[in-house]
Amino acid sequence: MLEIIDLVKTFHNAEAVNGVSFSIEKGQVFGLVGPNGAGKTTTIRLIMNILRPDSGEIYFNEIPRQKIPHCTFGYLPEERGLYQRATVLNMLTYFGTLNRLSKHKAEVEAIRQLDKFGLVDYTQARVFELSKGMQQKIQFIIAILHNPEILILDEPFIGLDPVNQLAFTEEINKLKNEGKYIILSSHQMDQVEKLSDNICLINQGKVILDSKIQALKKKYQENAYYIESDDELSKLKDLEYIQILEQKNNGIKINIKNAGNNLNKFVKILFDSFNVRKFEVVEPTLHDIFIKLIRKDSKNHKKETE
Repeated sequence: MLEIIDLVKTFHNAEAVNGVSFSIEKGQVFGLVGPNGAGKTTTIRLIMNILRPDSGEIYFNEIPRQKIPHCTFGYLPEERGLYQRATVLNMLTYFGTLNRLSKHKAEVEAIRQLDKFGLVDYTQARVFELSKGMQQKIQFIIAILHNPEILILDEPFIGLDPVNQLAFTEEINKLKNEGKYIILSSHQMDQVEKLSDNICLINQGKVILDSKIQALKKKYQENAYYIESDDELSKLKDLEYIQILEQKNNGIKINIKNAGNNLNKFVKILFDSFNVRKFEVVEPTLHDIFIKLIRKDSKNHKKETE
């Protein structure tokens, strides 16, 4: 288990990280999310030992961070750290040797990964000649080249088209199934939602939510339903317990007030009166929950500082 315990980091009397704690289990994707300036990247840099905490502890399988070999970690930073004039293969080999691979092993593994990501024809290309998406693939390969146990991905989908986003998603799931410990930080909530087992939401340097994603969705489930029909559905607003939340084309999103008493009654009216093509529960998205919790926490913080 990777354990983060009460991390605190202050810059110029401003607390970037204030008592952050969470734990990550083997074979788990841990989504670390929050608005800009929330403390996510500082937390990641503390875990990577790029920064040292003012207080708090980091343990991996009960071993303190300072005693954990650097090669245990693979890191894809938000800012690209590539040598623009180096050739792709030479640079990958160099980073592999920094993480305790022999030069030969690093070259072989680099070519294998380049082939997997469709870049094997670019081994002798200079980095600056590559597109942003290609450079992001190279950055990802650097992170996984030495087969680290812990993988930290900070905004991994930047610069990727939908096809390559899918390729990254498949690779992250593969690494998860191999038992890696994966921290995923991204503003692309749809990707975090699809990939993560647990979500940790940080705001203003503090953890305001740490939950399994299914439990989180269940907790914030609203009595919202989506209906599609060839018939005009707007007349449903005439029912006193129905609130129309959204309507477009042949679909409508509604809220059923006091659903425990009214749901069965509504379903009977719906199917007796309309030609229904689709009727389904609307799950709250991670984006919706994120916005709701950040607004609530920001209001509470404002009251405390007034």
